[in-house]
Amino acid sequence: LENWKWRLNRDCYRTARHIVTWSEWAKQGLVDAYEVPAEKITVIPPGVNVNEWTNPTSRRYEQGDPVKILFVGGNLERKGGLVLLEAFRTLRQRLAAAATTSGGHEESPIELHLVTRDTLPPEPGLYVYNNMQPNSQPLKELYYQSDLFCLPTFGDCLPMVLSEAGATGLPTISTNVAAIPEIVADGDTGFIVPPGNVEALTAVLQRLIIDPQLRRHQGESAVQTVSALFDAQANARQLLHLIKEVAAENKTKI
Repeated sequence: LENWKWRLNRDCYRTARHIVTWSEWAKQGLVDAYEVPAEKITVIPPGVNVNEWTNPTSRRYEQGDPVKILFVGGNLERKGGLVLLEAFRTLRQRLAAAATTSGGHEESPIELHLVTRDTLPPEPGLYVYNNMQPNSQPLKELYYQSDLFCLPTFGDCLPMVLSEAGATGLPTISTNVAAIPEIVADGDTGFIVPPGNVEALTAVLQRLIIDPQLRRHQGESAVQTVSALFDAQANARQLLHLIKEVAAENKTKI
């Protein structure tokens, strides 16, 4: 049965005039798994409306204000929210202890903001939003007010929230799952960590928390990447042009 399903899918893909995938990862999957010629596949990511997500105000990078970490994911466990919560607790204790040792305030200089369907008991520095709607102004404001974005997911293909974060100028931490490294350039627009690795996640979170200039640099690079590759309007025009091109080629063969 599985071999029959594979042959059916392969024949479907191979007889198509052209195929559009959302990522190089998906394209390579068709080439490797279904023997589709690479030249008949074009990668056009979905993206976001960059103009609608651009931060209208200048993000602040001064020392002293709490650094706000933002997570947006419906399923807290699958999206890596529980791993992030563990790293956050470790960092709160570590940074608070460091502040006390240096004669500063005991209060930790970080906050974690979770947009999710799941509920969590209250704890210091944690803010949970259960009724935030996609593409809503309150959600955009939360992005604008945050300092970095973190989605240490276990299972995704190309999460739209990464495009949203990049468009608003946030450095982004995510995992080496599926096509995510195509939008999060490790060390440039953010950091990539293995899924489930609390130690690695804690380390890169700390780097961004204590270095506002690194956040600024990676946030600016993220805006450039999303504007160039993940702008929904530009990519829609590219898709329409491709459809017209393939249709014209087909007409000449009739």
